[in-house]
Amino acid sequence: MKTLGMLGGMSYESTTVYYDLINKFVNQALGFSHSAKILMVSFDYQELEILLEKSAWKELTIKMIDQGLKLKSIGADGLILCANTMHIIAEDVQKSVGLPLIHIAKETLHEAKIRGYKKVGLLGTRYTMTSSIYDQEDIEVIKPTDQEMTVIHEIIYQELIVGKYLSSSLEKAKTVIKHLKERGAEAIVLGCTELPLLIKPEDIDLPILNTLYIHARAAANFVVSNVINHER
Repeated sequence: MKTLGMLGGMSYESTTVYYDLINKFVNQALGFSHSAKILMVSFDYQELEILLEKSAWKELTIKMIDQGLKLKSIGADGLILCANTMHIIAEDVQKSVGLPLIHIAKETLHEAKIRGYKKVGLLGTRYTMTSSIYDQEDIEVIKPTDQEMTVIHEIIYQELIVGKYLSSSLEKAKTVIKHLKERGAEAIVLGCTELPLLIKPEDIDLPILNTLYIHARAAANFVVSNVINHER
């Protein structure tokens, strides 16, 4: 079994779900009392949020690389960044740390292709929605208007990362999703790992691509890959 290095705490609310899901997926794959081999750094997200607000991407990159190298030095075979937003710097982190990095956007878009979607709506932090990490030639990514981005961003930062799940905020998100559907979205990418804690599949009339779930499943597949391949 491979050892997974998790860069978490972005936020702690979603990182706990990551940990739970990865272990469940590994147990499902291997049976008995197996669980995942995980090494984790959990950041104080307040410190990262201040840097994000300043667009201090160089400092953020240095922090991720530094902690990634620490995980590598104590035995991590691969990394995951437990947040969509931090994948804006994922390539620099992977290159500097020198470990495989399971990329949340690549895994999600691969899932979208498998399901046959040509157009998907994207929700996430403003940083994610205005970035290019989900942009690719095969799938059109439909993004909210600037005003709608502000609504979703504030829900994430003022509520979800501190464990507040308000029905009024769900209704606001549903309105944004309705507009994305009207613009042609065939599915909705919940491109923030806190959003699945608020928006459930039964809440909307479009399929959901839950990036946290997809990412955790891919991470578990990485963890068990050498065991499964050896057995074959």
